[in-house]
Amino acid sequence: MSEKKCPVLDIAKVNNAHGHVEAYATVREGGPVARSEDLGGYWALLGYTEVREGANDTERLCSGLGSTIPALGMTFRPIPVEVDPPHHRNYRKILVPELRPDRVADWTDLIRRKADEAIDTFIENGKGDLCAIARYMPPAVIAAILGVPEDGPLMVKLTDDINRAATENDAEGKKNANIALFRYVDQIVTAAEQSEDRADLLTFIAKAEIEGAPIGHDIAVAMTVTLVIAGQETTVNGIGGALWRLGAHQEIKKRLLEDPSLIPAAVEESLRLESPVQMMGRTATSDFELQGVPISKGDRVGLAFGAANVDPAKFDSPEKFDLDRTGNPHVAFGHGIHRCIGEHLARLEMRVAIEQVLTRMPDFALDGEIEIGSNIPINRGPKAVPVTFTPGSRVYA
Repeated sequence: MSEKKCPVLDIAKVNNAHGHVEAYATVREGGPVARSEDLGGYWALLGYTEVREGANDTERLCSGLGSTIPALGMTFRPIPVEVDPPHHRNYRKILVPELRPDRVADWTDLIRRKADEAIDTFIENGKGDLCAIARYMPPAVIAAILGVPEDGPLMVKLTDDINRAATENDAEGKKNANIALFRYVDQIVTAAEQSEDRADLLTFIAKAEIEGAPIGHDIAVAMTVTLVIAGQETTVNGIGGALWRLGAHQEIKKRLLEDPSLIPAAVEESLRLESPVQMMGRTATSDFELQGVPISKGDRVGLAFGAANVDPAKFDSPEKFDLDRTGNPHVAFGHGIHRCIGEHLARLEMRVAIEQVLTRMPDFALDGEIEIGSNIPINRGPKAVPVTFTPGSRVYA
């Protein structure tokens, strides 16, 4: 460890409580690099500029040894999130065309239906938990997009098991969770490879090529793992956080009801202030100095995107949910070559969730305290968003 005294960051404590903006500010007073002995030990970059620079420094900070803190301990690397240059680009190029905004827009009706199905479960009661929408939509949507529409709940369980075992440093649990996830993904990829009449994203991946050569079964499995994991808790937290913030800021909700064109701005501000992924991990490939702090080869380094998004050096009054913020260059989806490849889908899901809630329960109001928490320390989101509203009718029988 460096002789330089660094501030201490407890990312789990920050992400399981209100007041994270103030908490990050207190830690940042000691410098832009913090230290933690939790989760196996790591350094954390806290400033907006430092986080972006770290994300771009793929030579000294690699992703191939694990992109989370703690590392999930997977027996195979999720692709392309845990692949470094130069191979990273070839794999990312496969998915980018299928997840660009115009292609994602084709799934709007599917997403809206899943939002309405979730709302239907409590709309007649006049009260409910808006996180029920957040927990149902993303896994249902990604399962349908991949061509396995009934598998959403199973994907949630497999992802939760891996996250929980990694967080608890349960070696046997990690091993079993990895085996279970691999077997499931191996099975659905095999089915897609053998299909002759499917036109879903999973079949596209299974039959993709790089420079004219098939990517092969193992690569297809690793790429599918990325989508299965990414389609779960992060977007769940994003939707839950946005709906919570609207309930807590009735004046903003009123503006959105009067002018729905402002909903995308509300999505971006929620992503900035309540970033679902607060930190991603890298591994030092050599000894070097980071903002005056000596880093040793093999050290884990966290890019604290959540802290960067509330850095007052970049954002005025970062604690405010400001619908009129001029420009919003947040890094909630990361930065650089590993920027989240599914960001357009996540934005669309958040927007549609807000639209349907405002349409079907426009007078909703928070009904109790909001507890913050996530089953993985580097993520952040509300555990529940209890609300009351004027009862409505179901859309589907």
